[in-house]
Amino acid sequence: MDYKELVFALNRIGIALGSETKLENLFDLIVDEIIRFSICDGCSLYIKDDKKPELVFKATKTVSLVKKGKESVFKSFSVPLELGSIAGYTALLGTTVNIEDCYDISDEKPYDFNRSFDEKTGYRTVSMLSVPMKDNEGNVLGVIQLINKLDKDGKPVPFSKDLEEIILSLASQAAVAYANARLLEANKNLYKALVEAFSEAIEARSPHTAGHSKRVAYISNMIAEHINSKTDGVYKDVHFSGQKLEELKYAALLHDVGKVAVPENVLEKRNKLEEDEIAVIKNRFEIIKFSVTHNVRDEKLKDKFLDEIKSDLDFLLEKNNPGFCSDEDKAKINKIGKKTFVDFDGHERNYLEEDEISMLTNFVKGNFSPDEWEKMKKHVVNTLDILAAVPFTSELKDIPRIAGAHHEMLDGSGYPYNINGEKILLQSRILAVADVFEALTAHDRPYKKAIPTEKAVQILGFMAKDGELDPQIVDMFLNEGLYEKYLQARDSGKTDD
Repeated sequence: MDYKELVFALNRIGIALGSETKLENLFDLIVDEIIRFSICDGCSLYIKDDKKPELVFKATKTVSLVKKGKESVFKSFSVPLELGSIAGYTALLGTTVNIEDCYDISDEKPYDFNRSFDEKTGYRTVSMLSVPMKDNEGNVLGVIQLINKLDKDGKPVPFSKDLEEIILSLASQAAVAYANARLLEANKNLYKALVEAFSEAIEARSPHTAGHSKRVAYISNMIAEHINSKTDGVYKDVHFSGQKLEELKYAALLHDVGKVAVPENVLEKRNKLEEDEIAVIKNRFEIIKFSVTHNVRDEKLKDKFLDEIKSDLDFLLEKNNPGFCSDEDKAKINKIGKKTFVDFDGHERNYLEEDEISMLTNFVKGNFSPDEWEKMKKHVVNTLDILAAVPFTSELKDIPRIAGAHHEMLDGSGYPYNINGEKILLQSRILAVADVFEALTAHDRPYKKAIPTEKAVQILGFMAKDGELDPQIVDMFLNEGLYEKYLQARDSGKTDD
């Protein structure tokens, strides 16, 4: 190999090593490139264990055995880090070992050749070059062992001193690539831990919605993976890579993280009026009954009034539960509220205060008053603010945008920014469908009862027809068995893993 070829080969290997970020792929790439460059028959790679005095066998390849179909499936295993083995000697002393014949090692050497591989496969190891993988600071991260340098006739020959120096340089490049890939993997693990911590933090605030984010993530990725399987139709040219699926999963897990800033009395609200507010009304009705009992002399009229008072209170308590009031019910609440009684101080008062009437009749979503609903809606803005402060890697950069649009609607009627149509990312549209269906079918919401699956399917269909949810996604989710697949997984506990 002349100088130009050498430089070209080294540059190519450097680029290849620098572009691979997955550790398992990187190990295989190092082995393949070393074999290709050095023209040897085999190569193995060991990595030092960070916690134990061991070398972990990460990758290996023997070309001649592969051609014969004899090389078995690779399995990672660990060996003690000690001077008695060639790899251990190389790692402990950080020095290169160049052996002309592994079956003729001097007894003066502290190491010896392990013949078990040869005996098991019928292979004959002759020459070996064992080099340390050192990072920029000189720390040994692992060992690369080259087996049987081949001449132009394919015969094993010793590794030259010149090649030894070049391979040592390549091993250093491999060490840097490994260190970078390991750092990237550590960063990804950190992101994953932060995502899970964020998700668990919001669910810890509200045990009634525990598991919601995980279930939404399950549905979202199920839809995206189903889109990947499409070979025709509107999604035939759409494909989510492994990184994009991971990004969608994280966005789904984080879509409600902004609820950490929502007041607990709103987040955990079960009914239109809280228990202490209902207690005040109940106490007031006891005073009303007391007044009737002691001031009405006619027994029949007294019983009629008491029955009417009880009926009014029962009606108010019923309408305090989750759900929507008809105009007729609202009129009745107002009529009851305007009735009067005389309290113990001799003051005439209404059965209900104005704010109580308002809370029982003037709610816009579930049990929320307009003010409370605005506070609840603000969780999306909170989510965007929180996620915008996270330095996501380039592969995860769209997480804030995906998570922050899960309540936007195609017709622009969503919130917080009334985005419409194609301006909403496909991932956000998937997340919106997943979020709505999970909320409709959840058993654990404090502000509503779970509705039958058939009703949830109907509502999802109406929302698609009305231009709120993406009709293609909804149609696929409902008509290709995805929602049934999700419900089966949820009921068997698979969605919360």
